Amino acid sequence: MPDDYENKQDEKYSFLQETVKDEQIKPKKMVTMIFRLAGKGLVFGLAACLAFCGIKPWVEAIFARNTDVVTIPEDEEPEVDETTEEPTVQQEFTVENYREMSNALTDVAKEAYKSVVTVEMMNGSTDLESLGEQAESVSGVIVWKNLAEVLIVAPSRILDSDGTGIVITFNDGKTYDARLKKQDKNSQLAVFSVVTPTLKDSTEKSIQAATLGNSNVVTKGMPVIAIGNQFGYSGGSGYGIISTVKNYINTADRTYKVLTTDITAAETGSTILFNTDGEVIGIGDQTVTGKDSANLVTGYAISGIKEVIELLSNGNGVPYIGINGVEITEEIAETQGIPQGIYIKGIEADSPAMQAGIQNGDILVSVDGENVKSLYTLGKIISKHKVDERIKFVVQRQGTEEYAEISFNVTVGSKE
Repeated sequence: MPDDYENKQDEKYSFLQETVKDEQIKPKKMVTMIFRLAGKGLVFGLAACLAFCGIKPWVEAIFARNTDVVTIPEDEEPEVDETTEEPTVQQEFTVENYREMSNALTDVAKEAYKSVVTVEMMNGSTDLESLGEQAESVSGVIVWKNLAEVLIVAPSRILDSDGTGIVITFNDGKTYDARLKKQDKNSQLAVFSVVTPTLKDSTEKSIQAATLGNSNVVTKGMPVIAIGNQFGYSGGSGYGIISTVKNYINTADRTYKVLTTDITAAETGSTILFNTDGEVIGIGDQTVTGKDSANLVTGYAISGIKEVIELLSNGNGVPYIGINGVEITEEIAETQGIPQGIYIKGIEADSPAMQAGIQNGDILVSVDGENVKSLYTLGKIISKHKVDERIKFVVQRQGTEEYAEISFNVTVGSKE
């Protein structure tokens, strides 16, 4: 080919330039690249960690609003077994048997402590004379725990103490701010709430919600463990037996069974009662339940107050009418010539019953179309209704010559 042809071809593709590079990466450069990638990964991980920590409280606050509905199933009354049991042969009880029993009870108590707390009012006083004084406190028990809140039921009298806020001390000794969820001045119980995201990891690992047992199957002589402030200070515990299950406390509209033990207590003590399975069978406040046995641990039988705990835990009021009465048995009715029902010996001031016009001396015979012959029945009927609902009450009121039937429409309230 002619030389000028090659020159023309070179000029035609003069814009193309070819450079041959060595594809092999040198070791020093590879190490630099690795460190660079590792540095970028470290920076990215640190940024992600900081972002997570920053948005965690915000996300938890959103989820904290979506609380679950607390449900506590009612307990059934045990069936009475009328079969005659054969007498058992008593065995010798040795020191070793006692040691084994004591160790077993101690193990149950250690586990039960995880659900027991101390509730107190913060003392905001700066008075030097009040420094060092022990703040008034009551025992409480954890009845519910989820990602949003921890719920504690305790005697409501702590709210009458002077203070600037409610604090709760858990099993690990750490104290957290709490708020009142709801209280019922009729039963004198209250439910308090602690926000779960505020708890430290050590606290979350050391606490648990208690299992509420069936106090209907508790009988005289059964072993019992008392944990709490029964001696007037927190952290106490005692072992004993159930002395009697035949005591009751009458409040407005209701009657509550009380468990009495042989365990000593201070007159202002409060305690949580457990069975040997570690289940809660009673919640005690000596100022309420210990009037007839002030120096012995007593408590509301848990089965009778589960409904109250459930209502308060969900922020609802406990249905309340305000009637204090005495049951008129069939025998008394025949002897005295009066209607059978509940003799109203007292109407609480400003109560729904008083506002409706029910008076002392009336005999309540029917509520919501159902005959009423006991305070237990009255409480069960009222519990079927919600606050602000209306119920028909029928009473027999004594006139100049005979009793006359009068009906009232009563609006259900709550005593908070």
